[in-house]
Amino acid sequence: MSRNKRRLSIRLKMFLQITAILLTAVTVILIINTTCLGDFYFYNEKKKMTSTAEYLDTLDLKSGVYLGTVGKLETENNISIDIYFPDGNPLYLSPKNLIPTGGNTIVIEHNTYKNGAVLDIRESNGVQYIDYKCTLSDGIEIEIFSVIANVEANADVALYFVWASILFIFIVVIIFFIIYSESFTKPLIEMSKITEKMSNMDFSERLSVSSNDEIGKLAESINDLSGSLDITLQDLNQKNKKLQDDIEKKQTLDELRKEFISSISHELKTPIAIVRGYAEGAELMLQSGDADGASEYCGVIIKESDKMNALVIELLELSRFEIGDSRLEYEDFSLYDFISDYTDREKIVFEENGIKCKTDIPAQIICRGDLIKLTMVLNNYVSNAISHTEGEKLIKIYCEEQDKKVRIFVYNTGKAIADEDIDKIWDSFYRADKSRSRKEGRFGLGLSIVSAIQNLHGNEYGVFNSDGGVTFWFDADKAE
Repeated sequence: MSRNKRRLSIRLKMFLQITAILLTAVTVILIINTTCLGDFYFYNEKKKMTSTAEYLDTLDLKSGVYLGTVGKLETENNISIDIYFPDGNPLYLSPKNLIPTGGNTIVIEHNTYKNGAVLDIRESNGVQYIDYKCTLSDGIEIEIFSVIANVEANADVALYFVWASILFIFIVVIIFFIIYSESFTKPLIEMSKITEKMSNMDFSERLSVSSNDEIGKLAESINDLSGSLDITLQDLNQKNKKLQDDIEKKQTLDELRKEFISSISHELKTPIAIVRGYAEGAELMLQSGDADGASEYCGVIIKESDKMNALVIELLELSRFEIGDSRLEYEDFSLYDFISDYTDREKIVFEENGIKCKTDIPAQIICRGDLIKLTMVLNNYVSNAISHTEGEKLIKIYCEEQDKKVRIFVYNTGKAIADEDIDKIWDSFYRADKSRSRKEGRFGLGLSIVSAIQNLHGNEYGVFNSDGGVTFWFDADKAE
């Protein structure tokens, strides 16, 4: 029932609008014909007479073709012309008998113009005519007569005028209907496109509501439905994603916990075994009176204890960084001084390992960050470079300015990092060269600490294989 009412309502609305347009068009035509037709005819006749007089004023009376030209004007314009000398004697009297003679002549309308011209509408013996009198520039007086058209002529002119008006109104109505039909069907086409997208689970677009009728209400309903479905679908996707993330996070945490426990157990297992073995050996040596041997064994025990202590300290630092328990103490500092001070302190280490260290840092760059923690980042990169430098044994520290950041690079000559290792080196206890790292007392936590410190600063970091070596990098903020 509601559908039928809706259809009737739309049809009724269109019918009323079309009827109003047609009534308006007819009314306009009637008003134009009623108010303008007579004025248009009178204006046309007046213009014809005044134009004729103005043209005659330009002719030379002495010209041999003057009178012939006057006769030609009478024929072309269906008028009669009388011309008089200033003394009143006729120069030319029209041979046409347009105006009936005899009887009384009645002046119906009298008009006098600023230039002295007179235009009268007269009637004689039932015939109405226009009498136009004026004086030309040389004093010649001219009188022009024009019979007002009979009923048939008036009907022809009126019919022409009416048809011209109807044609104009018809064109306007056609243009309006084209525009109106397009505006009427456009929302329906848009609804079809939008609902097709909705069927494909695409709720990103909305209908534009520009009317308050049933089509406008339907567009609002479709928009409401699309919005509700979009919200429901997004909520469902978010819940599914959250559920999936939670499952993956739980699995990842379980794996990390197992891996972490396994890594710590592995790292502590060897030094504990060494400490235990050397402690037992030292005890036996003391019992046998070998104090020097026992002292040597105690030195090994102290060394291994220091390694375990270093491991525990790095684990505590990493834990503090990752859980956000470490506050950043921001300060402005010169990047050039920061790099130079560090390389000066490590000069002996470079010399002992036969490494040449080069720096290329502009003096004008000022950075902002936690200087102590950024020193840890640089130290871990350089320590890693020292451990893996081969061949030319070159370490190069340089930078690249960006918009609001500075990217610091630490390059070392040596073997490239394998593709399967390059994404894993940031994991705790991961060591690409396990034998070398364990021999040097390194536990695979340095790069994990770098990752945690950079995350605290909100800056990026990374590594890539370079020509003849490996380049690690990290970003630092520019001071404002």
